[in-house]
Amino acid sequence: MTSIVFPRRPTVRHVLVGLVAATLLVSACGSSDDSTSASGTPAETASSGASPDGEPAQELQQNGPVTVEGPPLDPFDSSLEDPAVGKTAPLISGESFDRTPITVGGPAASGNSTLVVFLAHWCPHCNDEIPELLALDEAGELPEGLDVIGVSTAVDASAENYPPSEWVEDKGWAWQMMADAEELTAIRAYGGTSFPFSVVLDADGNVLGRRAGSATAAEIMAFLDGALAS
Repeated sequence: MTSIVFPRRPTVRHVLVGLVAATLLVSACGSSDDSTSASGTPAETASSGASPDGEPAQELQQNGPVTVEGPPLDPFDSSLEDPAVGKTAPLISGESFDRTPITVGGPAASGNSTLVVFLAHWCPHCNDEIPELLALDEAGELPEGLDVIGVSTAVDASAENYPPSEWVEDKGWAWQMMADAEELTAIRAYGGTSFPFSVVLDADGNVLGRRAGSATAAEIMAFLDGALAS
């Protein structure tokens, strides 16, 4: 089993002491096999610059409002059989960095299954996995009829790659990205315990599989194939 190197950010850990006790969400960045945790700080914003006509552009939000309908999923533990598989995932309503409404869960308008990927801008494992996922997409190897939605969570203005709105653009993220609330509302609702954290939902919003920690392109495909086959 791969060992985990926790990011050394005392300020972030101190902020999360109350959250850990209240929500069972441990704070840090996950490895390929082990559960670790998420961390968050007060919301920050970043400007998107000027519009083409010279007028100030809309200020981007780095955390957004998130509402949850339905009971949360059990916290994920890679050492146990996942009790969330087969359950209906909570319906999460939120916004992108530019405040475009985004919904995760529930019956998919496209009729497709959905891969939901929770990411933290400062997490090295997230930075490693995004290129792997993008490479699969560019090669046309992602399963046909699979939607992808990202959720930016655990924002830390003092950490690497802040703000996440610019980080996502720099990484070339190819899909929608929801901005989680500063209280980590979205990832907590889906039982996330580390980063990156991925959940596959069927077209009706039921959980087909969950995994935590970074993965290679081959490992991502194995997870997706196994989840979709169920």
